[in-house]
Amino acid sequence: MKKLNFSCGNDIREGWDNCDWQETHDKKVIYCDANKFPFPFTDNAYDIILLKQCLNFYEDPRQVLLELWRIAKPGAIISIEVPYYNNKGAYTDMDSKRFFHDQTFITFVENNCRIDKTPQFKILMLYLEPTVVGRFFPSFVRKKLSLFITGLIGKMFVKLQVIK
Repeated sequence: MKKLNFSCGNDIREGWDNCDWQETHDKKVIYCDANKFPFPFTDNAYDIILLKQCLNFYEDPRQVLLELWRIAKPGAIISIEVPYYNNKGAYTDMDSKRFFHDQTFITFVENNCRIDKTPQFKILMLYLEPTVVGRFFPSFVRKKLSLFITGLIGKMFVKLQVIK
């Protein structure tokens, strides 16, 4: 099983291909500018792709995900972790360019805003991780309150399955 830790930063994983958009002298890390396409990987190469706290830094997150679709095998899993849009943690790094909420990925997968609606992904899991304060509320209440009160949801985890 071939695995890619995309935009790994300092999270170097054994048994994975680790790549990052920051150049390094570490031989264990493949350089890949996530804002330049195509990525330096072959088609249909990976079973699992991990994006942890990085999608918010790219100029074109849609194109990044479509490029990862290209290098993923049919049925591959792409695991994504991003800061939730209305949590102050989403704004901590000055290099952040985009913010995400659950509907962002639903719209992306369903191709709601596209003429070509050919499915490329299926959402296997979408989880909104509550903050310490958010844990005081049941999930159905927390989700509604988060529309009006910030800081109840900290991160979002999404698992996409590649359809080819």
